[in-house]
Amino acid sequence: MTKSNRSTYVCILPYFCEEEVDRYLKTAQWMRENCQLPLTCEFLLAASPKTQTSDRLFAAFSSLGRTRHFRCPSQIFGYPQGPTAMFWDCMDYIANNFSGSGFSLWFESDMAATKADWLNRLATEWHAGGEPIMMGCFVPETYKFRWLRKKKKVLDPHINGGACYSLDFGRKMPVEAREGVFDMVVYKHALQLGTVKTTTQIAFSTLARVRRDVIGQQACVLHGFMQDKDRFIDQCVAPITEKERSGRIWHPFQEQIEITKRRLSVCFYRRGRQAVLESMLLAKHQLERRKSA
Repeated sequence: MTKSNRSTYVCILPYFCEEEVDRYLKTAQWMRENCQLPLTCEFLLAASPKTQTSDRLFAAFSSLGRTRHFRCPSQIFGYPQGPTAMFWDCMDYIANNFSGSGFSLWFESDMAATKADWLNRLATEWHAGGEPIMMGCFVPETYKFRWLRKKKKVLDPHINGGACYSLDFGRKMPVEAREGVFDMVVYKHALQLGTVKTTTQIAFSTLARVRRDVIGQQACVLHGFMQDKDRFIDQCVAPITEKERSGRIWHPFQEQIEITKRRLSVCFYRRGRQAVLESMLLAKHQLERRKSA
């Protein structure tokens, strides 16, 4: 049992294959070059039951801070059942092996820290005004456009899975919360059990705008949801150029142009993951615009 008077932070790295290990190694290299070490979190390297624990991953993250292997025991495979089983394996392990205040961060291989003080920024927001049961990027109710038909709801409101969870999250959640895709289910139960915080520190990004998000100050962890994962991570960890720092490469109306394109694209992407992605990003933009009005 890990016990301390200080807050405890665990960064969970779930992986299923060597391609995901390779992406995490790029993230580790960026942290080594940009963050003050050792990091005040413990890295939990969570291997799928279908793969072996990675010595390469352990060596890389051991150079950043305390690190331990964990091989998820549940023999459940396929998407999304496999990742969901791994999530609950990790939440149960953390609830049984860590205690006190703080959080675990479910950090997928298409996520990247982009600010040197990323952990401090997350911790500061987590503790501000009382600790929540979970904190992450909010996804509003999302509808898909359909020609000459009533629009169809494709997503209920929820916190994206790449988020911070209380150390006793696995113990607090009822059995019903484990039925279905974890991030789509736990939100409503978390609202009933405690405080849920939404944050802009963890944010979705896309290949079209990732470099602006890397340079921008709003988010410290980016999630390339439904992007080309290798290209996205490469863009996240690439050094910032002087030209980028000056802002000369960004057209002042570029974001509005992208939103206009997205509004047009939802009319044509009528099926599949791309339709959900475009509709979700547009719904998030509309929500943020209403909040800032």
